[in-house]
Amino acid sequence: MEKLVITGKTPLKGEVIISGAKNAAVAILPAALLINGITTIENLPNISDVKLLCEIIEELGAKITWIDTNTITIDSRNISCTRAPIELTRKFRASYYLIGALLGRCGDVQVGMPGRL
Repeated sequence: MEKLVITGKTPLKGEVIISGAKNAAVAILPAALLINGITTIENLPNISDVKLLCEIIEELGAKITWIDTNTITIDSRNISCTRAPIELTRKFRASYYLIGALLGRCGDVQVGMPGRL
């Protein structure tokens, strides 16, 4: 294990912002589709998997609004489609989370094989 040894008379002070976990975010975002309303999710990591999943969710009919770089609202009142765009879900290994959310909400779903280009 690596360690950082600091020698000196001045105590360290400061703040560190810890971003949300990717694996939690890719599970929480599809879960918002189960709500027939507006969901606010804070502390999202600003990474490509989150952005891609948001794009997929919008293709399903939800409206996503970015409040800031780590906070979004998802309005899922107008989910109009249960067929996730295959060209996007193929790029995303955790697209299987959409299956449970859409089955729970709509009773039907079509999702491409995860992570297959």
